Amino acid sequence: RGVVVGYDARKSDQFNVSSKRFAHLTAAVFLSKGAKVQLYSKFVATPLVPFQLLKSDALCGVVVTASHNPKQDNGFKVYASNGAQICAPIDDEIAACIASNLKRWDQVAELLDQPSGELTAAAASKVVDPYATATEDYFAALSSSLCAARDSNKASALKFVYTAMHGVGYPFTSRMMKEFGFEEGKHFWATPEQNEPDPEFPTAAFPNPEEKGALTLSMACATKHGADYVIANDPDADRFTAAEKVGDKYLQFTGDELGCLFADWMVTKHCESGKSASSGLLVNSAVSSRMLAAIAKHHGCQYSDALTGFKWLANCSAKLCEEKSLIHLLAYEEAIGYQLSPMVKDKDGVSASGVFCEMAVHWHSKGTTIRGRLDQLSQQVGYFATHNGYFLCYEPEVMAKIFDDFRNGGKYPTVVGDLELSSVRDVTKGLDTGTADGKSHLPATPKDQMMTLCFKDGSVITLRGSGTEPKLKYYTESSDPTGSEAAQKRAQSVAEVVIKHVLRPAEHGLQPPKTG
Repeated sequence: RGVVVGYDARKSDQFNVSSKRFAHLTAAVFLSKGAKVQLYSKFVATPLVPFQLLKSDALCGVVVTASHNPKQDNGFKVYASNGAQICAPIDDEIAACIASNLKRWDQVAELLDQPSGELTAAAASKVVDPYATATEDYFAALSSSLCAARDSNKASALKFVYTAMHGVGYPFTSRMMKEFGFEEGKHFWATPEQNEPDPEFPTAAFPNPEEKGALTLSMACATKHGADYVIANDPDADRFTAAEKVGDKYLQFTGDELGCLFADWMVTKHCESGKSASSGLLVNSAVSSRMLAAIAKHHGCQYSDALTGFKWLANCSAKLCEEKSLIHLLAYEEAIGYQLSPMVKDKDGVSASGVFCEMAVHWHSKGTTIRGRLDQLSQQVGYFATHNGYFLCYEPEVMAKIFDDFRNGGKYPTVVGDLELSSVRDVTKGLDTGTADGKSHLPATPKDQMMTLCFKDGSVITLRGSGTEPKLKYYTESSDPTGSEAAQKRAQSVAEVVIKHVLRPAEHGLQPPKTG
């Protein structure tokens, strides 16, 4: 069954390393053990690897990418045989294998050319290049399953501007746009300064479309072309974001807003195809908006949350779909990641781009906009608002003490300040005071601190320690039927109460975020 290997365009001439070189090294390791290797001959958008893994029934997949991280970073993303990213216990097993094989195997070096670090001609003859067939299959499969109104898209007068953020997205997202009926130069334009892959990321030190100012160039390009929307991928094209023209400015949607809009769209299309709403599944991360649960209830479909990260989201959806004979409609996380198809068990910014633009055409034909549809949704299920932040916590012992103090030996408080609690979900311990058996449906994370406090007014706040930074993060959300301003005030008030009575920054030496 073998492995599928892909890579982005990152490289460092100073250190003579690149994503391509790491990908070829990966291929050599597998070849040295006689494994079948599918190695993309060109850089690819990340979703092309999990797609090809499933289509070819491979055993695993690898993408060498650092996604939207700064230019000096790189990463190694691993997928299991079910097409989703690995999680426990596979990750620990791989780490143990690495630790016991720190010396490079002799036979691997024989398969690599020096100094390029790429496969020798003899070794390269043993790999399969899936690029041509996989890309054609991907566009055919995703567009045929997700595009419902190609003729309407083709006839639309809406205009879009796209940015690849100096990454690999342009050839893939522009092709997907064309598959959906949108013509380049008529319906959409690419931001020229950020169109081609450039590992230096000259116009974006932090090439994350969520970062403040990241869309400045694309918004200027949109103004030039009189575009209605800006759409963007991160450098490996697995994430997606968008902004809508409101007056003379472009207002960017949050990750949660886009997630809820996609959910509403996918459920509607699911029902229009003759399927019952109750057979559809919506999933988001535990720190994403509870508005998704409200949308699921409104439409009558199934909902679950999952731990943060697509290794949990995609596996959660796959498991529930198999166990309960459900149909995957959407999995998303607030960090602008959206899985719209079970054929790609990871976030996919390429397909999300096509679907978003088709959504825009549809809602404009109904006399509103995408932001207008969001307001309609809020009127139906409530206005939701978040108030998120973090404190710097450099001592792991202090982090643990804050959470343990609240646990109170298993006798969780029933009030925080003047706010009454309805339940506490302690993911670290695998407990939930709001369930019949007292257990959390999320996998326990004994190595990581995470707890969700649910209040009787419907507000929630999740506290978690970052796994990669010395941060204690909080994610607060409230809803209100009257409007977003009231919901926002309530969310901020809840956060302030929890900070004062639970986090107690002065007592624990927590530092606010650094500015400037």
